[in-house]
Amino acid sequence: MLKKLVSIALTIFLSLCLVTVDASTPKYSADKSVLAYAELYTYGTSENIEATGLPKEFADEIQKRMKNHLMMSFKNYPLNPENFAEVQTKLVEKLHEVMKISARLKVDDNENPVVELTANHINQSVVDEITAHDGDFKTLDVMRHISEPLELATDGQFQSTAMKAFLGLIAELPTKDATTFDVTCKLIEDDNGNLYWMPQDMEALSKFIDPTFKIKETDPKSIDDLLIQIFGGVAPQGNSTEE
Repeated sequence: MLKKLVSIALTIFLSLCLVTVDASTPKYSADKSVLAYAELYTYGTSENIEATGLPKEFADEIQKRMKNHLMMSFKNYPLNPENFAEVQTKLVEKLHEVMKISARLKVDDNENPVVELTANHINQSVVDEITAHDGDFKTLDVMRHISEPLELATDGQFQSTAMKAFLGLIAELPTKDATTFDVTCKLIEDDNGNLYWMPQDMEALSKFIDPTFKIKETDPKSIDDLLIQIFGGVAPQGNSTEE
């Protein structure tokens, strides 16, 4: 009888230990979390979005605004909503095709693991050269200087020329060879007590993915606040485990 009681007590003890371990273990690995953040900056989307710990509605909003940020290269050329959506879709598809991202755990640590992130980049200097010398882009620049943005948004010739120029550039989007970057992580906790990994220095991550990325270039009332809150180190609907 005593032996049976000891066995039951041991079973209960081990069960409690397992619960404790599970409660203090991040739901996803550090490399998967870093990959999710990197994909957000690269594509504006991520199939691994759950690994960030973002609430769904917040994640959807971030992805939407990041996709809009990717269109900043075309901000000086007013597209109508339909053409904007088409160019945005084509751009995201092309980025998925030509910009390959991978992540692997480099330093396994309970508090600050290090993930090696590998990605290639858009060759911005070549893009600038194309837009400076391409005939369609020259035509667009002339039209921009003689017409107002609202007029161009409904100008059939401008819209047609812009779509030809943008889709042509996207189809031949120039890229550089892949490079690597070490990402040190920290823990964040959501309101339900779930733990997630996130990069300690999100600004450094964003600059690795997109060296031209500047938060202040985007809508200061929308994407600015969200990116600073999420990617600046503040846990969404929860608190950071760091003091």
